Amino acid sequence: MKAFRLQASIAGQVVLLAGLAVSVPVSSSAQQRTRVQAPPEGTSRFVVPALRSKEKGLGVQAADAIRSRLAQDFPLKELYVIDKNNISGILEASGFQPNEAPDRVTARLLAQQLRADQYLEGVVSKEGGNYRIESAMVLARDNAWVQPLPVAEGGRLLEAATKVSRSLQEARKQLPNTEKCVNALRDGKNDVAMTTARAAIAAYPNSTYGRVCLAQAMVNTKAPIDSVIAITGKTLEIDPRNKLALQIAAQAYTDSKNEDKAVETWTQLVAYYPTDVKAVETAVREIAASGNPRQAAPIIRKAVEENPGDPNLVRLNFLILLAAREWKTAITAGEDMARLDTAAVDTIFFNRLATAYASDSQPQKAAETTARGVAKFPNNAALLTLHARVLKQAGQTQQSVEMARRALAMEPKNVTGWLSLADAQAELNLPDSAVAALQMAMPNATDAEKQAIAQRLLIIGNGAYKAGTASKNRADFTRAVNILALSDSISATPQAKFLRGVSAFQIAASIAQENQSAKDCALARTAQDMMVIAQINVPAGGSFAPEPAKQVLGQIAQFGPAIEGQFKKFCK
Repeated sequence: MKAFRLQASIAGQVVLLAGLAVSVPVSSSAQQRTRVQAPPEGTSRFVVPALRSKEKGLGVQAADAIRSRLAQDFPLKELYVIDKNNISGILEASGFQPNEAPDRVTARLLAQQLRADQYLEGVVSKEGGNYRIESAMVLARDNAWVQPLPVAEGGRLLEAATKVSRSLQEARKQLPNTEKCVNALRDGKNDVAMTTARAAIAAYPNSTYGRVCLAQAMVNTKAPIDSVIAITGKTLEIDPRNKLALQIAAQAYTDSKNEDKAVETWTQLVAYYPTDVKAVETAVREIAASGNPRQAAPIIRKAVEENPGDPNLVRLNFLILLAAREWKTAITAGEDMARLDTAAVDTIFFNRLATAYASDSQPQKAAETTARGVAKFPNNAALLTLHARVLKQAGQTQQSVEMARRALAMEPKNVTGWLSLADAQAELNLPDSAVAALQMAMPNATDAEKQAIAQRLLIIGNGAYKAGTASKNRADFTRAVNILALSDSISATPQAKFLRGVSAFQIAASIAQENQSAKDCALARTAQDMMVIAQINVPAGGSFAPEPAKQVLGQIAQFGPAIEGQFKKFCK
């Protein structure tokens, strides 16, 4: 079967279909149409709209011929083929041309409005005096259930239509057991579903309905994955575009850790059904999580080449390339997407494109991208926060601070915004401001965000320790002790403990030397407190820096008695 693409006009017109009566007289010619005998109650109803064709008028002629043959080949009590007049009336009143093939959404709505159980979709062509019809029977309640029919050819259109009718007679033999299988699935009776599915396949050996229903029942009962894959594999031999079989097979390959086949199958699914948002989201997530997302890239690229200008496929190409971390081609695809489909250019798009630029070592282009996003969405705090982060990466640190403050003014609980502000302030050598920003982030932070805050505090505290080492200034060491204590209280690490202990020892040692002449009780008390902090925390360095920790512990042992002696002497 060839793909049936949605028409651009459908979004504004499908609603009209739902509100119309089954038969709508729209013109005097319609009033003169022949009345068709009503079917007995409970008779299955079938719709044959115009088929697709490159040759003008051929799709309508083929549909007329097929309806004619079906009406002759099926007794009225077995199948009611809905009259062309009713089909035309519904379509004309809804703004559609009845002599054009409806897209899949419209065809399904049309069939449901006409209370049909199934409908036919297909393509007809003529080459060298020979007619060729590719068709499928589709369930009106869910057009993911598709049963391809054998290709019908003939020197006359009626000859090809007759073959379609005969194929349909055979294919419909599966329907009673298919209905039982679907009902059993709905009721959770998976054993019954499997039995009736096998009966549907026995009735029609090429049954896709029966195989899909069987595969789903097997999934529900946690049957061996190889068995599920075998069933879906046979289904896809019959119908390579079968959405349900592709979904089940892709998940089965994923569950069995067959990453190559999983990526291939997920990619085929999204290439065939790029407008199915849920399927696309699932597929892209699974492809991104796979060990080899690059395998998907050529499949999507081929789909884009075969359908130039299709915005849905361009979007998929962009997402797959991002997952494959092919940054340069992802950037090209993203910019193409922005030109083709402005409606798709949302805040998430700017985030993704900026990430691609940044990952491709183009921070200035990343900043330009987020600037475009901010210009389009000036009141989106998340995008403003992203812009702040990207500006910092591009070396525009002061602008980053301003943008982060703007974002936080809109959304004070935005933890990411506080982190971006803190990062920029730390880079501007404003450690106290950065610590204050990180403290503002804490009340609303998740566990993961708290760890990120603690790590930033550790870095800032380490910077204060290094400053103290260079300046020999107790104020720098005191700042390090306080910042590292805060880091350790949020997420304890041996690094924070060790650096805090070393900083405290430096304070104690400095005071001990000064107090030889100052003889001050307050200084002696501070030195004693710092020595306690050092004794408690320095040993943590043994897990990652054993030699430095050993040296500092030796110095603690050396200075300890002197500090205690000063305390006793000056604090009587």
